[in-house]
Amino acid sequence: MSKEEFCIMPNNPKYSTKRTSVYCHRHEIFFGVRNRQKSIDDGLIVFLTPKMHNMSNKGVHFNKVFDLYLKRIAEVAWIEYYDKTKEDFIKKYGKNYI
Repeated sequence: MSKEEFCIMPNNPKYSTKRTSVYCHRHEIFFGVRNRQKSIDDGLIVFLTPKMHNMSNKGVHFNKVFDLYLKRIAEVAWIEYYDKTKEDFIKKYGKNYI
């Protein structure tokens, strides 16, 4: 396995904060052209099984409820870790999720 990737997300049974196997998929919480690299740099990533990432309807890319759940947790983690405000988050990521 590769070196450990930077993640500030809290531990949670729905995802992993570390790559636990070569089969884990890294998911950038805020993706797309504008936000994918910011998400990686800020530690807003989680590791998911293929099924929970993009290989089933339960996967985050097809499940809006799970996607928003991760975004809310990530926003709170970012605000706490970087000692920022909701307004700072909106400036960086363009939208508020909490």
